[in-house]
Amino acid sequence: MFALFGNTKGKEEALEALLLAPGENARSSEQAKKAIAYCQLCIAEYERWSKQSQRRWVLWQGIVVFGSVLVTLLAGVISISQAWDSIAWIIRSVLAASVAIAAGLLSSFTFRENAIRYEVAATDLWNELARFLTSAAPYNTGEVEDTSAFLNKVCLLVGAEVRHWGVLARASPPAPPPPLTPEPPPAH
Repeated sequence: MFALFGNTKGKEEALEALLLAPGENARSSEQAKKAIAYCQLCIAEYERWSKQSQRRWVLWQGIVVFGSVLVTLLAGVISISQAWDSIAWIIRSVLAASVAIAAGLLSSFTFRENAIRYEVAATDLWNELARFLTSAAPYNTGEVEDTSAFLNKVCLLVGAEVRHWGVLARASPPAPPPPLTPEPPPAH
């Protein structure tokens, strides 16, 4: 949930256990339990996608930086004997091509941006779950109404992500992303 702030996994698990602990104010209806389970599934997926994108970004960034330094060193700083000159040119060419490919992948894909967006989506879902489980407004009217409002909000958050990916897939030049948290529909 708070991966952007460092390693807080133990604290997150303790908070989740506290929020989900049975008690007098616990959400007990079958519909509420299903809504909570769906929200938890979405949170887990967004957190997994965030970590996956973060790892990919770090990998390609490392290849570009390390490879660039290595290619620079091999290009002129380190002298290679005449006997190894042809092999050195092959190694230099392969390294330069690898760095160029890695740089292209790094600039073509938005691993870092995706990681941040996924983490923001997971945090938004966590916030809604915490509000629902603690009966904070607007989830303090009644079990059926609260569950309906909660599930609608979770679906709005997930739907905003799906629409954003649809816009990105259809856009020729990348379109600016819509807001992650859509405005709720106007009340009648």
